[in-house]
Amino acid sequence: MMEYRIAIPHCYTWMAAGDKKLYIEYIKGYIKSSHPGLKPVRVEGKYVICIKK
Repeated sequence: MMEYRIAIPHCYTWMAAGDKKLYIEYIKGYIKSSHPGLKPVRVEGKYVICIKK
C-alpha cells in the first residue's frame, strides 16, 4: 500500500507543549481537515505517515 509523508506544521509542537497525547490529537485533526482522503498511521519525527482511506 502506498504511504504518504506529510510534514507536521511546527505550531502543533509548540501548542502541545510537550503533551504527547495532545500532540497526536492535533495531528489527527490536522490530517482530517487538510487531507481528508488520508488516514494517519504513524509519526516519524516531524512527519506523519498516512495511507489512503
